Amino acid sequence: LSPSTFNPQSTYPPNLSLLIKMLARSTTTIAIVLSLSYVTQTHSFAPSFQLPLTSKGKSLAIGGHHSDSELDDDVNVPSNPSLSRKSLLEKTAASISGVALASVFELSSFTPPAYAKCTDIDSCREEGERKVEAELKRNPIVRLSDGVQYRVLSSPTSSSSDKVTEGSNIDLAYSISTASGQYMYSKGFGYEKVEFGGRKESDLGLDSMRVVMGKHNVPVGIENALVGMGKGEKRRVELPPAVGFETSNWMPEPTSRMGKAQIVQYKRKLTGFGSQPPFPAETVWDIEVLNLKR
Repeated sequence: LSPSTFNPQSTYPPNLSLLIKMLARSTTTIAIVLSLSYVTQTHSFAPSFQLPLTSKGKSLAIGGHHSDSELDDDVNVPSNPSLSRKSLLEKTAASISGVALASVFELSSFTPPAYAKCTDIDSCREEGERKVEAELKRNPIVRLSDGVQYRVLSSPTSSSSDKVTEGSNIDLAYSISTASGQYMYSKGFGYEKVEFGGRKESDLGLDSMRVVMGKHNVPVGIENALVGMGKGEKRRVELPPAVGFETSNWMPEPTSRMGKAQIVQYKRKLTGFGSQPPFPAETVWDIEVLNLKR
């Protein structure tokens, strides 16, 4: 480890990154101390050190040649150059040793920031429940009388007071998945491709569905969840099958091969197949009102 080999761009955790930097600094400093200790024992290899300029503007070289006339009265130069070199190196080594010890002490006394972590299954469950409770207080789930429930994902982007009501004309973007989170199909959310400019492009901002409230272009449960939405608002809706696809004659229909296969599987789940009994599986819809006309 050394500052030359430490890469600050590497993706270390913050605490580990700080520890590596401190360890590298301490290791390098200790190496310098050991090197200087060796030099003090074999001071014949010591370099010539330059003293500061004297008051007469002349510099003195310890270990070099000088004459009495070059010496300034207020500069005390030892008569033994070798001893002078050794003394200076020892003082330097002592100073650097202090820096090294301070670095090591700093490293040993370093305490990483404390993060709240669960240590067993019970504490993890409690932590998860606290997070869910806090999220529900911030953004509660709205439950409708027909079993539909939804949560607001984003507020309206328009300052208009217009809201979705019976008879409203809506440009709707939607994405449908199973209750387990498996994607089925969508329109206008960017997950599908459409022809644009002679090539396939993401349908985000390029496609939508025209919905007339009360005409059952979408399941009844989705119509109920749309009521009160403003332009740009997004909601996530849990849709039970009782007010699901069958109430809109399985509209909206998928256009992709994957979406068509997903609808076939969903129908089989509702009606049962083989040894599997019918199961009232919900679907999850993300819906966004792109435009609204009353």
